[in-house]
Amino acid sequence: MTLKIGAIEKFSTIDYPNKIACIIFFKGCNFNCGFCYNKQLVLKELYEKELDIQEIYYFLDNRKGLIDAVVLSGGEPTIYGQELIDFIKEIKAKGYLVKLDTNGSNPEILKKVIAERLVDYIAMDLKDSFDNYAKYTKVPIENIKKSLELLKQSLIPCELRVTTHPELTFDSFNKMLESTKGQLVFVQDFVNKNTIKKYNLPTTIFRELSKEDKRYTLR
Repeated sequence: MTLKIGAIEKFSTIDYPNKIACIIFFKGCNFNCGFCYNKQLVLKELYEKELDIQEIYYFLDNRKGLIDAVVLSGGEPTIYGQELIDFIKEIKAKGYLVKLDTNGSNPEILKKVIAERLVDYIAMDLKDSFDNYAKYTKVPIENIKKSLELLKQSLIPCELRVTTHPELTFDSFNKMLESTKGQLVFVQDFVNKNTIKKYNLPTTIFRELSKEDKRYTLR
């Protein structure tokens, strides 16, 4: 599989903690979440021409000293396996910090990048309670659980992210928090824009969450 890069955001101050970063978005995902707002990176019929990898390298060579880090997002970057790892090594060789955004579907890739310290920060998205994951993906739930455990044991800074989408209930939300005990969990509300599934006047649990709850941080 050849790396398919769908887009690059050249400047961000919010996607890597306390660093200026660019974001590279990969095409393709092994999940199909109705609330996903990057449908042009997930649905093949919406794919546009991908960026040439040499364009990315040229951009990074000319941004040294102006940005600190590269965020790898998508889609799902880890579906590219060894090609992703080779790409990360190239980025690291240019002197950049690397953050990986992932859905946790490929624990073997996570294990490798952690063991070899190829990334400097990891963000993993949790979609729902484990018993509901079959609604979004055919990836075995054991993969998600293994990835979560890897992050719990990792010395590399990491965070867990939850989006309060319209299909997420309080019961499922609390089950998710139970599985993430002791971890840094950020909760953000659903954005009803450019989503795979169309929602008419959706409601979420976000407004009912408490800023005082120590189990998570609201974004």
